[in-house]
Amino acid sequence: MTENLYCKIFIDTISEYDDFFENIRNFVSGQKIALSGIVSEWCDMDIRKNKEYIPENPDFLYWKFIIDIENKNVPENIYINNIRQFIYFLKKNNSVVCACDFEERLI
Repeated sequence: MTENLYCKIFIDTISEYDDFFENIRNFVSGQKIALSGIVSEWCDMDIRKNKEYIPENPDFLYWKFIIDIENKNVPENIYINNIRQFIYFLKKNNSVVCACDFEERLI
């Protein structure tokens, strides 16, 4: 069992923020809250522009967007499976690096 289910995802993409945000909102069947938040059945996420963004930088810490994801009281295995599917979705058109305590379970 993983104690900390918080997940941070770094994304390098050619997409603009509004399109990127809407694609994610649609994928997770979520509802927009505030400026950068999405609430779905299985998670709460915040999608923001990286203040440290440097175009074409190979270091993921400087990629375009950052997504913070927290579990919304669903069983751990369901949450992690949803994160896995979400990452596969993101990797179709973007470079993605995931940072969390359960990275080995996402492969």
